[in-house]
Parts: sequence; structure tokens; C-alpha cells
Amino acid sequence: MSIEVHEASDAAQQLRETCHDMRQPVGSVFALVAAALAEPRLPDAARERLKQIAGQAEWLADMIDDFLRNTQPEDAGEADCPDLGDTRDLARRPDVVRIVNEVIAVGRVTWPCELRVISPAGPVQCTLPASLLRRTVSNVLSNAARAAGPSGTVTVEIRRRYKGLVRLAVEDSGPGFGNIPTGASLGLSAVARTIIGAGGRMECGCGSRGGARVCLWLP
Repeated sequence: MSIEVHEASDAAQQLRETCHDMRQPVGSVFALVAAALAEPRLPDAARERLKQIAGQAEWLADMIDDFLRNTQPEDAGEADCPDLGDTRDLARRPDVVRIVNEVIAVGRVTWPCELRVISPAGPVQCTLPASLLRRTVSNVLSNAARAAGPSGTVTVEIRRRYKGLVRLAVEDSGPGFGNIPTGASLGLSAVARTIIGAGGRMECGCGSRGGARVCLWLP
């Protein structure tokens, strides 16, 4: 058997190939978690952590699949490019409240600040794909938690449709924009690109505690 090898034409193609190969170890994580969950007499705390690990692996798998689908070559067959329109189907819309709480549950392991969520009792749905919504929430909360620090507070407020959009406001008690060391400087720019590209809005300003406030209007 012979295999033709073509040199990757650019960084994007190399990234596609890397993402393709990442699916195997992600699949292994799922298998290992499933095997661990099947162990008898597994402590409840360990079972809960394993479920969170599976959730993170599922999120990673979704991001990989989204990237591979969205960077599909133009000459690829239509059968290989699934229609994303069904994300606007009401039954398939992600629940913003659930995803925020899931991100916080995992984030508490590395975010030492106090995290508060103010939200309606029931689900609040938006039309963003779940993987993009999770990335957006994680980016904003990660920035806020870093700004708040160990003794600070981050408050997340979710409101039902406001002029046709879901409002997600994240406020921290940190020193405010421009007063903490910057990270990779990609988080909020990626959030803005995602939200605006989907037909939403993003506003940044000062919060009531003197820290930063990021307000997202999700379609």
C-alpha cells in the first residue's frame, strides 16, 4: 500500500491536520472516563469529577469539530458539510443558565474568587451553538476571575430576552480594565468577534464595585 504525502501549504492546513489528530486522544479520554465510572465502589466525589472531565472533553471535541467543519475546503462535497441552521431550532437551543453554571462548577477548581449567579428559575435559551456559547462564557469568566483575585467577587447576571436578545452581564470587583497584567489578549477579542458575527452586541465598562463589567447581548 502506498500513501501520497503532500506538504501542508500553510499554517491553516497544518492546524486542520493537528485538530484532526487531536480527536484520537480526546476519544481516549472519553473511553478512560467511561471505564473509571464503571468501577465498583467509586466515591461520589470522584464520580462527579469524572463527569466534569467528560464534560470538558466533550466541549473540546465540539470545538475541534466546529473548526474542521468551518474550515472545510470550498471544493468539498456538500455531504461533508452539515447544515448548521438547526441550531436555531427551539428544541436544540442551548440553555445559557445551565452552561454558565457548568463553566463555574469546573472553574471553581482554579478560580479562588467568590462567584455569584443571578438568573431566572427556568432555562434561558439563545441561538449560539453550545460550543461557541461555552467558549464565550469561559473566556469572560476567566478574565473576570483573574481580575477579582482570591479575595474578590464575580457576579453573573442573566436576563431573559431583552429586545430580542439574552443579556449576560459579568462584573468583577477587581481594579478595572487596564490595571492588571494582560494575558494572551485573545479572550475578549474572540468573544466580541463571536457575538457580533452572530448578530449580538458586546459592551465593556466600569462596574458598580469599581471593577470591569462586560455585557453581552446574545442572539
